[in-house]
Amino acid sequence: MKLLSKYNRVNILATITVFIIGGICYYFILHVVLIKQLDKDLKIEEQEINDYIKANNILPEATNSKDQKISFEPAEAVVDRKTLSVDILNGKGDEYEPTRMLLFPVKVSGKIYTATVSKSQQETEDLVKLIALFTLAMVILLLLGLFIINRFVFNKLWLPFNNTLNELKQFNLSSGKSLNLKESNINEFEELNSAVAVMSSRVVKEYESVKSFTENASHEIQTPLAIINSKLDVLIQDENLSEFQMKQLQAVYDALDRLSGLNQSLLLLTKMENNQFVYDEEILLNELIKDRLVQFAELAGDKKLVIREDIQPVKISGNKQLLDILISNLLNNAIRYNVPGGGITIKLDAAGLSVSNSSFLPALDEGKVFQKFYRHADTKQEGNGLGLSIVKQVCSIAGYTVRYSFGNNQHEFNISFNTNQLAK
Repeated sequence: MKLLSKYNRVNILATITVFIIGGICYYFILHVVLIKQLDKDLKIEEQEINDYIKANNILPEATNSKDQKISFEPAEAVVDRKTLSVDILNGKGDEYEPTRMLLFPVKVSGKIYTATVSKSQQETEDLVKLIALFTLAMVILLLLGLFIINRFVFNKLWLPFNNTLNELKQFNLSSGKSLNLKESNINEFEELNSAVAVMSSRVVKEYESVKSFTENASHEIQTPLAIINSKLDVLIQDENLSEFQMKQLQAVYDALDRLSGLNQSLLLLTKMENNQFVYDEEILLNELIKDRLVQFAELAGDKKLVIREDIQPVKISGNKQLLDILISNLLNNAIRYNVPGGGITIKLDAAGLSVSNSSFLPALDEGKVFQKFYRHADTKQEGNGLGLSIVKQVCSIAGYTVRYSFGNNQHEFNISFNTNQLAK
């Protein structure tokens, strides 16, 4: 949820709650005030009746107007003065109206009467309802105004932050370009830009340092490895070597070959982690897979493996070198850890790529299968344990999803493509 949406939700809910509570209180207070005003009017009528009786010693004439009624009834004893609200029929006799009524005793020529003065509350109730509806309309307009103003003000206030965020999204270490952060007249955002600029400069320096170290280290390691390999080639060709010496040299040669492969794999992983590859090539993935199948045909033939293909034409945007490595690693594992006479199934379509194979190994640990240097405890095949880690890293960088599953004695690796990266 966006910050503006969250703020508006909290702000509107709080405002509505306050207005509901305030509106209820306002309604009842207004109602009480208007009732008191009616009571005051009734008291004035009472005073006028008493003044009239005192001056004329007779009862004033009873009235029955639309809004006010005055009546007198003989009483045997003096009644208590009281004010009450009742519902009585209106003048037409078709509905009840809320009415405020005052009852008080009067004495004329020694006789006691109960005077009743009543005023209709209908206009008062209508006025309260009108004010309540007007207040509700004002609240709705106010909330709408607050929503629009907040949206406009927030968009204006957070523009520097959004500019900084967009710069960070587009920032690429391998491009060599620095962040272009615009100045802001808001102190907090200016501090943020300063901190981001310092951090990005530090990251760029560290990236360049790591990149330089990786390249230098790889070169420095490969040079002595190449020299050792060359010397071993010369020694192995010596006809005077005994069988034991030949086996020892071959063991050293194999270990050196694994060390060279490990160095190349670690260098590749480091380059991928440092984002040193470009991913804008258009690649015919089906042709790349078929090329690799031709390359691995001899190895598969040595084990008499049956390869089943269901390969559809797929053009994808990415890095050809990395996709080549990904396919090679999957095929290499499928052949290396297969059983003689086993099978490999390869499927490719616009949704993804799957490679499954029979194997002498039981299920791999799904939580560790893509970790560096992970190898099943039962395997005796040589390897550096980096092949699937490289596959995982290529998929992560390219935006693919890779999953491992095991069933019916088949190991399956399924790669789902990002549809946005399928070339048109």
